[in-house]
Amino acid sequence: MIKIEYLSKSFNKKNVINNLNFDVEKNEIVALLGPNGSGKTTLLNIIAGLQYPDSGNIYLNNTMVNGTNKTKKIYVKPFKRQIGYVFQTVSLFPHMKIQDNIAYGLKSLHLSNAEIKKRTNTLIEFVDLTRYAQNYPHQLSGGQQQRAALARSLVTEPQILLLDEPVSAVDPQLKETFRMELKKYLQNLEITTLYVTHNINEAFMMADKIAVMGNGHIEQIGDRNEIFDKTRSTFVAKFLGLNIFEGKAIKEQDNLLLVEINELQLLTTLNPSLAGKNVTITIKPEDIKLSTEKPSNIKYNIIPGVLTEIIQTRSITQITIDIGFPIKAIIAFSEIKQLNITVGDRIYTYFNPSILNVFS
Repeated sequence: MIKIEYLSKSFNKKNVINNLNFDVEKNEIVALLGPNGSGKTTLLNIIAGLQYPDSGNIYLNNTMVNGTNKTKKIYVKPFKRQIGYVFQTVSLFPHMKIQDNIAYGLKSLHLSNAEIKKRTNTLIEFVDLTRYAQNYPHQLSGGQQQRAALARSLVTEPQILLLDEPVSAVDPQLKETFRMELKKYLQNLEITTLYVTHNINEAFMMADKIAVMGNGHIEQIGDRNEIFDKTRSTFVAKFLGLNIFEGKAIKEQDNLLLVEINELQLLTTLNPSLAGKNVTITIKPEDIKLSTEKPSNIKYNIIPGVLTEIIQTRSITQITIDIGFPIKAIIAFSEIKQLNITVGDRIYTYFNPSILNVFS
């Protein structure tokens, strides 16, 4: 397990990590999600012992490896922390063949040649580099080098694994399959894993829990539903691309909570403790429904508006509607054809009260 208490780190008087507290349970895969520059890699480097924190304590498997115990300063060197680390920048030994790169860490464990060969070949096969085992790093693509670096970190079966964007250079057509195989491998070996990424879909695919990092600390941690459906931070909502509005919770109505955004009144799930308070309201764009005619079978939250923007990608369409203020909806590419709408058209948005997330 990983336990971090009150960790801080600054560079040139700029706080990168600020009084951060964070736990990863044993055998858990936690994705550390956040934008570039949010301190994710710095946190990994400190956990690995490659950088010193300004303050705070770090425990790995219930043993302090960095910090202060009473009056005694403690620092455990990186090679004694039983950590595997895959850097964002691949760091293979250029003078060694791929097979030797992967086997390198095993030689210090005093294993038999047969065991070293068995483990090395298993990992080479896992990362699909069997035909390149006798090549040197410069003879491989960036994605192949990254897979080799991953194999080198896994081969010693570390208790804790730190992964910094481990599939960023993997060929796009291999990424999804490789992620799923990697997750299965980590689960089978029961390795406690901290997985850094700025890709939301990758975090949801790989992790048991997601920790969103911003402003030098963990803004929110939880499973997919807690992060997306029960967002408790404006920073997290912006990073996830949610609709975010400031408003006020007015009163209970029809066993629901009436909230007001720029004089527009909406109903959401009842939470009596919020009544009378200023609140933040988030709505996932994919939860918003659209219709060219006013729905007759919907009771609440039907809002007329004007379509102001359409952005199409390969599989989805993002639409912006002016309902007195802009709100974004995401629909399937096929639905835009069925609706037969274009910029300037009048359109109705509607959504279930339960999909509004409200927090003070």
